[in-house]
Amino acid sequence: FLLIKMSPESVSLSGDSSVSDFCPAIALCAVPTVSEVTKASADAINADPAMQRLYKDLQSQEAQDWRFKNHMEIVRIISPSRQELRRQAEITKRMSKDWGLDPKNITTRTDGNLPGAGVQTVDGKPVYNVCYRIPGTYSKSKDAVNYKGQYPKVLIEGHIDTVNPPNLPSADKPYAPIKLAPASDPIVKTRAELAAITEELHFDKNGNLIKDETFKKAYKRFKNLEEAKANGGTRFYIPGFNDAMINTTAVMQAAVMMHKHGIKPVYDIWVCGTAGEEGKGNLAGMKQLFGYSQEAGKANNALNFVANLSADCTPPASGNVNYSGSYRFEIKYTEAEGSKASALMAMSRAIEGIVNVKTPSDLDKKAERTTYTVGLARCTPAGENGRSKECSLSVDMRSLDNDSLKAVRSNIEPQFKKALDAENAAHGLKADDPKAVKMELVWFGDRPASKRTEYNDSVIQSYWYTAQKLGIDQRKELDMVAGSKNDNVAAALGIPTINFNVGTNAAGAGDHTWYEWGIPGDGSIESKRVYRLILMGLMSSGFNTSDGKIVKPLVGPMGPRTTEEIFK
Repeated sequence: FLLIKMSPESVSLSGDSSVSDFCPAIALCAVPTVSEVTKASADAINADPAMQRLYKDLQSQEAQDWRFKNHMEIVRIISPSRQELRRQAEITKRMSKDWGLDPKNITTRTDGNLPGAGVQTVDGKPVYNVCYRIPGTYSKSKDAVNYKGQYPKVLIEGHIDTVNPPNLPSADKPYAPIKLAPASDPIVKTRAELAAITEELHFDKNGNLIKDETFKKAYKRFKNLEEAKANGGTRFYIPGFNDAMINTTAVMQAAVMMHKHGIKPVYDIWVCGTAGEEGKGNLAGMKQLFGYSQEAGKANNALNFVANLSADCTPPASGNVNYSGSYRFEIKYTEAEGSKASALMAMSRAIEGIVNVKTPSDLDKKAERTTYTVGLARCTPAGENGRSKECSLSVDMRSLDNDSLKAVRSNIEPQFKKALDAENAAHGLKADDPKAVKMELVWFGDRPASKRTEYNDSVIQSYWYTAQKLGIDQRKELDMVAGSKNDNVAAALGIPTINFNVGTNAAGAGDHTWYEWGIPGDGSIESKRVYRLILMGLMSSGFNTSDGKIVKPLVGPMGPRTTEEIFK
């Protein structure tokens, strides 16, 4: 049955709509075959004196403290999806003024423009990516290949947006407090309980962390929650602690370390904090970087990326290789004053039509599982006449197969207009009648799907071999569970990509909520993961050794694309 609550509160009609509900584990196991070329690449790059100095530097307490300090200073900047401008501006400032990076290699602009990108706006809004370039040598080589002037690039990225708080506050209040509570205390249950916590991290007027007694008491690293509880550990309550600023800070440190130690790739490496991964952001940052138009469902890859490494898995998860796609709609029905035609009834008719739609997997059990849900139905408060003037519903359909997604969309999308016409016709109204209910597409989202057919591309091989070589995060087989991540865009183009976790927590939970929390984990392992990220990036890009030799890139210089068209 359907229950619609007549209030401004949103009502879930589907229960928990997590990725695991829509996208079950793929019934397939895979162990990559690592070539001798891949092994030789990793061994040669890792043995280079500059890389060994970088590794030693990363293992220092100073480097571990750098990550934590910047994590805390940046995560408190409220950065809801599609409103990342303040966090982007702060990272951009730090790159040149605090981190010692070269301003001329900051490739993005704080107005959201990215010169050379095949897409500049998504949903008509700016895209606040922040990217830094580690210059390669390939463009100067004889017979270098380029795509319309763009030489090959390897992308290393983590996203800078968070779900909560959901709205950008006033300019004079850009920060969320970082609340501190003993790890042994139960997790807060209400916003009032969280607000009542008096202990917080302290920052100066410039946003720098103050290392006072409160900080010294709180900043302790542990192996797990039990150890933290037993030894005076602290929960840090702040949205984005886990997802994904712990990873993105580590990604930024990768750029700092490569610059500091004079690392010279063959292809350029771009290190980016990407915008719009969460919620209605709908992968906006990646769509700009890869020139993906959600209206056309195609990508031009105008910047010529040839490989992608994403660090936005939530700790301790690691290693997404398959990506669940989705189409999402928000439709609003509005009724005229004094009309008998009802916005609520139009919405209800739409839901009735949608629930009878059969998916490809309903009709053929051998087809890729495709699911959909009416995720939210909501109406404005009833007026004096007891009726709501506006009602809207959100519909979400997911699959690992793009053709199945298109098929179910083609059956669901017409139901919106069909419901509108039926409600108006029931009261003798035509669409252009002033008293007719009107329909508006408020928002449309497209995350392209990708299911790998083979598991031996260069990025998968480098992911697998570096874990063995460095002795961290080793697995018996690849994780086949599909995620919905930034990689969706790159994978749908056929660009070698993987999504794995870099940040380390002793414990953490509450992702996407107001009570998200984490406890700092093993800093040495986290440093190894940052090094692994750099090593994997250099294996894809190629590497100029300290003695003048070249370790060749594991990928070719021309990235795939699905269209030549350049979008706005």
